[in-house]
Amino acid sequence: MARESSEITLRDLAAALGTSSRMLVHHFGSRDRLIAAALAHARRQLLETVRAQLTEQNPHDLHSLVTALHTIVVDPINRPFFRLFDQVNALAQTQPDRFPGFGRASVHDWLPQLTELLAPSSTDFTDAQAQATLALAVIRGLMLDRNATEEHARIDAAFAVFDDL
Repeated sequence: MARESSEITLRDLAAALGTSSRMLVHHFGSRDRLIAAALAHARRQLLETVRAQLTEQNPHDLHSLVTALHTIVVDPINRPFFRLFDQVNALAQTQPDRFPGFGRASVHDWLPQLTELLAPSSTDFTDAQAQATLALAVIRGLMLDRNATEEHARIDAAFAVFDDL
């Protein structure tokens, strides 16, 4: 029977990585610090990928931003990252000492970039940030629903309804 990720030991990780648990402790100090370093790397990687995809799509208002984010969230290249962060965010709510600041970072990693994209079409910074917050909330909510149910057609229909507002 496969173990849950919360039961995986440093020895298990070392074996999977082809190294020793002693080497992992030397470099990271603990399993949780290794996991935190891996999550930080994955977050940076996803942010770079999404930044490039948003630059390519060039959304200019709230609707085009939500549409662009929808495309990015369902992209098979990005899906594993978003699923992982969804799971870690849920764990961070119940185990904040294990994942300090993860929930806040999962918002504030994105908010400045989205606000900047919306600034030219907004009346001021506060308006741009409010619209970016709404775009992020819509995407995150529907993404959570998609991850929980795998009901892609229903979620895509919800995106279409938002787009028609």
